[in-house]
Amino acid sequence: MRRLWIAAIATLFALPVQAGKLQDAVPDMLRAYADQAGYVLASIKLCGGDTGEEDYFRALVRDNLAQIGADDDDIGFLDHYMAAAAAAAKPKKSECTDDGAVPMTAEMFGYRNAMRKALKSD
Repeated sequence: MRRLWIAAIATLFALPVQAGKLQDAVPDMLRAYADQAGYVLASIKLCGGDTGEEDYFRALVRDNLAQIGADDDDIGFLDHYMAAAAAAAKPKKSECTDDGAVPMTAEMFGYRNAMRKALKSD
């Protein structure tokens, strides 16, 4: 029985990592979107937001990808790289105003729109 468990665990670790639809089609744009989303996420707390606002933002960026066909693997990719980017980000207090926040979020949605267009052209 012990050998069976060891074999099962070894098999799980040997399985190839699955790539999602967006990861296959537009990996660089997906990564750029995740990195920018992470930066925006990091700015929420700096600008006085709470964990509820962070959760809302995470749901929003996930939903925006789902609207263009992201699958669970793509969302996992997004969550991973968004968290890494948020941890590394050093947002500025000036980005808490509309003058700072609008370009920051517009860049993120620009990546989303570029992914959507690239997927339609395939």
